[in-house]
Amino acid sequence: MLWDYEPLRASHAEIFIDVEDTRVRLRGRVRTSPQKLIADVLVRRMDDVSSVTNELIADPEVVRAVADALAQDERTAPYVIRVDVRHGIVILRGEVPSEAVQQTAIEISAAVPTVHSVRNQLTIGGEPRAAVALSRPSARADEPNPVAASEVRA
Repeated sequence: MLWDYEPLRASHAEIFIDVEDTRVRLRGRVRTSPQKLIADVLVRRMDDVSSVTNELIADPEVVRAVADALAQDERTAPYVIRVDVRHGIVILRGEVPSEAVQQTAIEISAAVPTVHSVRNQLTIGGEPRAAVALSRPSARADEPNPVAASEVRA
């Protein structure tokens, strides 16, 4: 049924389906977040499916995880490193000042759990920049300030 959906078939999505009784688990890789969602919906619509566990990894999730990891490391944060992903294979592009920074970017990317492998297309050149790192994103969404919210008048 999943392969009846043309975008999944055309993108060469790698989807594994595990079935235990009436429970289905989807795992593997898809190109887009909508493909991940649609695969889930298509399986849920099937007769005799009581639950679906969707463990599919969409390429944009990998891009975000790698970009966050590079931004949080003071050795790579100062540089513009483009992260492209296709089926979990990360491609790093951009310019870094040394082989040490290049190797660090590769190692950081490879350490991200959702990464299958890393292809290096970084070039060496440019000037070294001061070490900086972005703060880690909060685990919780920002909460409104209750005092400020009560002071707002219509």
